[in-house]
Amino acid sequence: MYKKAHGIMCHHFHDEEKHIVSQGSISARTFGDILDYYAKDHNILNAEEFLRKSESNTLAPDDVCLTFDDGLLCQYDVAYPVMKERGLTAFWFIYTSTLDGVMERLEIYRHFRSSMFSDIDDFYSAFFRIVSENNSKAMESMKFYDSDEYLKEYPFYTPNDKRFRYLRDEVLGEGSYNEIMERMLVEYHYDIERNAKLLWLGADHIKALYQNGNVIGLHSYSHPTVMEKKSYAEQHREYTKNKQQLESIIHDEIVSISYPSNSYNSDTLKCVREMGLKIGFRANMADICLEELRYEYPREDHANILKSMEATL
Repeated sequence: MYKKAHGIMCHHFHDEEKHIVSQGSISARTFGDILDYYAKDHNILNAEEFLRKSESNTLAPDDVCLTFDDGLLCQYDVAYPVMKERGLTAFWFIYTSTLDGVMERLEIYRHFRSSMFSDIDDFYSAFFRIVSENNSKAMESMKFYDSDEYLKEYPFYTPNDKRFRYLRDEVLGEGSYNEIMERMLVEYHYDIERNAKLLWLGADHIKALYQNGNVIGLHSYSHPTVMEKKSYAEQHREYTKNKQQLESIIHDEIVSISYPSNSYNSDTLKCVREMGLKIGFRANMADICLEELRYEYPREDHANILKSMEATL
């Protein structure tokens, strides 16, 4: 068992009404089972208490908190009622471009591949085929891909998951990747406008979360998947706009952050310090040489907890 204070990282949830089953998503019942399982060996704190104990340097090794990334409606509809029943609050790390009406492609593409294909490997086959047909240089660059080393700190990723992410983030880059995905949306007749209504929190949801004791935090404006490749000025703009928008909703200071796709560097931490943030979370449990613990608390993905829980049954 990991004996350092950390967060539980949650993303996608499904139900029998409007939120579809997707790769890594869990139901309300499974979420409750995970909380019960983790509470046997950990002390699950409310977000404000975790923040307060972090500031006073009094967190115990078995103290943990709940965190939700991306500001997804499925989190609010499926997981939040479970939390309320147990009197729990969490950190909610929200990117805000969607509040401006931007159809942020990260989540659109995820919903597309979950709803339009029989399974994720079916999507990967189609994606790799289209890249091969339209960008032979990209496929040639895959010869530098080391499947054993790439994303090895995320054991829940399948070989195809890792290959896809390497191709997307290290070879294609944002522009070429988006071109391919937009072509696929058209080819498969995916209705962006209709499906977008199922994906993100609105300002009223965020306000309600805050008023009920949850801690609202930064997750950038547009959720770049490789933030560390951006300049200091670009990162500063991403987080400043994110902060201003969230503060205008909750009418309070934002003091927490998690890093999209766990991508951050010394420039990111410089932004964090300059903004006066009090706490930050990375997205894995790997042992690293921490620059400042309060800005790099580790998190355990709910997928890893589920895997550990199932192994004990």
